Amino acid sequence: MGQTVALRAQAVEGLFVQAEQSVRQVQQDLLVRLRSVDTQAALRRFDVLFARGQDGLWRLRPDKTDPVNAPTLYLHHGPDGPDESTRLRAVVSYDLLKERGPALAPPFFSAYMDFLEDGLMVYARGIDWGGGATADASNADYPTMRGSDPLRNPVRRLFWTPVYFDQQAKAWMVSVIKPLDWQGRWVGTIGHDLSVETLIEAVAASRDKEGVQLILSANGDLISHPDLRDRIAAADGQLQVASLKDPLLAQVHRMVTDAGTDHGAGLSPDGMQWVAWSRIRGPGWYHVYLLPQSRVHGMVMWGLLGLCAIGVLGLVPVLWSMRRLVNRLVARPLLRLTEAVDTLGQGKTPKPVALGTADELGRLAKAFDEMVSELVQKRAMAAAHAQALQAEVDERRHTMVSLEEERARLFALLGAMNMGILFVTAENLVTYCNPAFLKIWRIQGDGALFVGRPANEIFDAVGHGTASSKAIASHAREVQLKPDLFSRLEMEVSDGRTLLLASHPVHDSDRRCIGRLWIHEDVTRERQTAAQLIYLAERDSLTGLYNRRRFEDELLRFFRGQARHARTGALLFFDLDEFKAINDTFGHRAGDSVLVRVADNVQALVRQTETLSRLGGDEFAVLMPEASVEDAQHLAERIVRAISQEPFCIEGQSLRLTTSLGIAMAPLHADNAEDLVAHADAAMYQAKHLGKNCWSVYRSDHNASQEMITRLTWNDRISRAIERDLFRLHCQGVYDAASGKLAHLEVLIRMLDEADTTQLIAPRQFIGYAEKSGKILEIDRWVVRKSIGMLGALPHLPALAINLSARSFDDPSLPAYIAEQLQEAGVDPQRLLVELTETSAVSDLRDAERFIDALHRTGCQVCLDDFGTGFASFAYLKHLKVDVLKIDGMFIRNLTREQDNQVFVRAIIDVARGLGKRTVAEFVESQEIWDMLKTLGVDMVQGYHLDQPQAEHPALAVPTA
Repeated sequence: MGQTVALRAQAVEGLFVQAEQSVRQVQQDLLVRLRSVDTQAALRRFDVLFARGQDGLWRLRPDKTDPVNAPTLYLHHGPDGPDESTRLRAVVSYDLLKERGPALAPPFFSAYMDFLEDGLMVYARGIDWGGGATADASNADYPTMRGSDPLRNPVRRLFWTPVYFDQQAKAWMVSVIKPLDWQGRWVGTIGHDLSVETLIEAVAASRDKEGVQLILSANGDLISHPDLRDRIAAADGQLQVASLKDPLLAQVHRMVTDAGTDHGAGLSPDGMQWVAWSRIRGPGWYHVYLLPQSRVHGMVMWGLLGLCAIGVLGLVPVLWSMRRLVNRLVARPLLRLTEAVDTLGQGKTPKPVALGTADELGRLAKAFDEMVSELVQKRAMAAAHAQALQAEVDERRHTMVSLEEERARLFALLGAMNMGILFVTAENLVTYCNPAFLKIWRIQGDGALFVGRPANEIFDAVGHGTASSKAIASHAREVQLKPDLFSRLEMEVSDGRTLLLASHPVHDSDRRCIGRLWIHEDVTRERQTAAQLIYLAERDSLTGLYNRRRFEDELLRFFRGQARHARTGALLFFDLDEFKAINDTFGHRAGDSVLVRVADNVQALVRQTETLSRLGGDEFAVLMPEASVEDAQHLAERIVRAISQEPFCIEGQSLRLTTSLGIAMAPLHADNAEDLVAHADAAMYQAKHLGKNCWSVYRSDHNASQEMITRLTWNDRISRAIERDLFRLHCQGVYDAASGKLAHLEVLIRMLDEADTTQLIAPRQFIGYAEKSGKILEIDRWVVRKSIGMLGALPHLPALAINLSARSFDDPSLPAYIAEQLQEAGVDPQRLLVELTETSAVSDLRDAERFIDALHRTGCQVCLDDFGTGFASFAYLKHLKVDVLKIDGMFIRNLTREQDNQVFVRAIIDVARGLGKRTVAEFVESQEIWDMLKTLGVDMVQGYHLDQPQAEHPALAVPTA
């Protein structure tokens, strides 16, 4: 009896063990695919596969629903749709169950994935689980979800659910479940449902036999009993033996539990029943067989009677022995062979005859079995070959579908592009032409009309003038002769547009040229924008003349050509005499109008081969390549005379201006750009010493003015100081006027005397010469670099204020350089304050406005230094959007003694406060001045009374821990 129960348990448990292995494998494969999924492609695929129904459930789209070959889904989520994690799991689980499902159901009833977001992806052959789900369908209280909750299952073990009756499948089920964790959280389950209907029916039918069979769980749930089916169903498959008050079942449960073995047999404690049991692996159930003790006694008694009967009837077998021997040795083997032949004739595989004898019938049966085995192998090979062919056909069909989808996406992309696309074959026949191509070339009609025709017919249809047609035809012939050539052609068509034609060879996987891709683009706007940017970069915004940058480029280009061809040339420098008085008296607008008229008048005198530039302020230069001294003197005379004879009417007053002009010749006076500029500048100052309103040729003899010699000497000293790093930074504190706390530091430059490095040279001795020679731009960048480096190295340091020269307005790249240095040093731009003098800003107001705007875009603060020295200072504040005003020191030195200065300072402070700007008072040299500034409301103060410039300022010291 125990052996029978064990065999029946083993027959059942094979499917359960297979289910456990399968669900583990599916979970591992799902996690592998989730880790390697292309997120963007999967999110797009979700929109292709799934859609939200009117009842609020997300399901497969109707055209995608195929319950025989693919899983179905229902999913609760808001109108905005599932989040990214849910969509990724939906797409990956759909593909995995579509691939594995048909091989898993059967033998299992279904394979599925629960979503923690209240949804289910399930494959059960032929059942549309998603379509059958109603709006209130939910897996939230399923045993599968309860058992996977980390609070109940912290070790994430695989488990079996209790038996339950599935309403949609109308069958008794048990599920094996593996919790699914992804991205550090619980997201659902992977499971298989197994129908236990057959097992339950077999147990239910056992009442008609000698004993009773039943299935019992390890927890004491009665899974199946022939007399208790209704009560088990009412308890949803979880009927506890203890609740039945049945002494026999209670004894059986105790025997199985107390034994602690997978199988066994014995007499029940009351002696009324024989009990045998065997464990079913998987869900951990026990197959139990009960046989009444009275039946056992009866079987023993009948056995004794049988032995007696055998003794009495012993002769009967002897009489029949011959017949039975013949039946066993001849009739039965022939019958088995006959049945096997009939089975084979019906196309089925017969069981082996396997007589195992050495006579003729045995040899015949052995040969027949070998023939059947060979035939079975051939059938298996044929079936495998057919299956492989079908798989290849399916794969090719899938590939074709994918290619069609890619083709549709490619055409959609090409159709949406604003560049003209044309594909041609190696034979120069058109295979595709997008709408943008036709639009660019103003071709009417559909691009499909050109497919299959030579590409030349499209180019002939362009019709944008003879020159355009010839250029295109020539270009097409060139690339046709060289199939692997990548080519570009930019051309202007008759309607004024600029088109860019690019041609790319197209190769197959063997690197053979199979055609060309033509890309045509209308770049008219881009070329116009580039030309405008070049114009703005090279032109002075006020006069339209070339600016200093373009002047320096032309000068360098001249000297490169002069070195090759030994050319001569002349450089003319001139400025307007007493021009500062115009600005101070009538304002910068009047000064701007004067500069514009002067530029126009001089431009009319200059040839096309000569370059007229405005270098800044009222300084101009004319570069004359291939000019003699006489040519330069002739033009200089005309310029001086034209300016002096031109009347200027300003505010009803008629004025006449004069100019001083200097001439330097190359290579007579200089063989490089720097010296030529310095000598022309020196010649201009010689003209001023001669009484102005005249011109002068540079003189290098001993009669040259001392000023010129000094200027050249300083230019050389400044160059050596830059090369030898002889500049140093000193710091002076700027303090809060009310509290006296340090607000920020102003950085001041000093130069070491190369003859005695212990001595410092004040900036007023060399800055003017540096500005004239252009060396100030290098000095400004040195100050910027060193100051930002100091801020980066000393995070505790307050903000630093640096001074930039007016010449920096001509350097549009300086704000970008400041931003780059700040980013590299990791310094907050608010810690850098850039100071510009009022006089330099007003002399070139428009350049100053642009420069200040560019500094603000870097995040730096801007301070207007020496405020109040110019005419109409308050009016300039409308144009100069600075953050801080530094009141000129001439109003502060005698503040306590001069009433006028007090009125003026109070006015500056009131206006600044009204415009949201802060104020700094410099040259605070006594406590009395500081106290008065407090009462006037100034924000910050600076001066020798509070602090002196010094290299080792206390604020630079690193604080101790």
